[in-house]
Amino acid sequence: MTAAQERALEDHWDIYGLGVDEGEQNFDQVFELVRPIILEIGFGMGESLYKQALKDPDTNFIGVDVHRPGIGNLIQLLEMTKTKNLKIYGEDAIEIMKTAIKNSVLSGVQLLFPDPWPKKKHHKRRLVTKDFIELLSQKLRKGGTFLVVTDSFPYYEVILDLFSLRSDFTKISSLTREETKYERRAKALGNEIHELFFRLDQKH
Repeated sequence: MTAAQERALEDHWDIYGLGVDEGEQNFDQVFELVRPIILEIGFGMGESLYKQALKDPDTNFIGVDVHRPGIGNLIQLLEMTKTKNLKIYGEDAIEIMKTAIKNSVLSGVQLLFPDPWPKKKHHKRRLVTKDFIELLSQKLRKGGTFLVVTDSFPYYEVILDLFSLRSDFTKISSLTREETKYERRAKALGNEIHELFFRLDQKH
């Protein structure tokens, strides 16, 4: 972690950071403007999420990651331009979704290059599971979307199979999005990129 990232965390966390200990949030008050809300899980160093927030000022973004250098880097970027439509959690994504986010408030959730945990004994650590999809269906609004991008074909197949068991989600065409640092590296290595984009068409 660089000194500048550490300083950004210390000096500006109160402006851009949120905590799961604050409980269920009213995000319309948090952001001070009522806009659609997109949650990104695992933003890495934060560059692509930052660019997305800059390009789409009519959407509020929530970034979740536990990697402190990435959090510090994203806060640096936000403070540089005084960007107001992005807030950060530095804790476990599942805990945040269960504790801090009310049902039917998210317009979108995006998961870019989650750890595929390729070894069979580690598959249980994968984020996208039957329980995670059920949680998604609760937190998304009707018509809300879930985007997942991976360079692991086995993980892609598992995710596709899990969503095929759901009658409430429909697979749709992906939208244009910001390329991540990891994605550029994966492409340079010759890895194929797999995208899945789903829309919640009905609420249980």
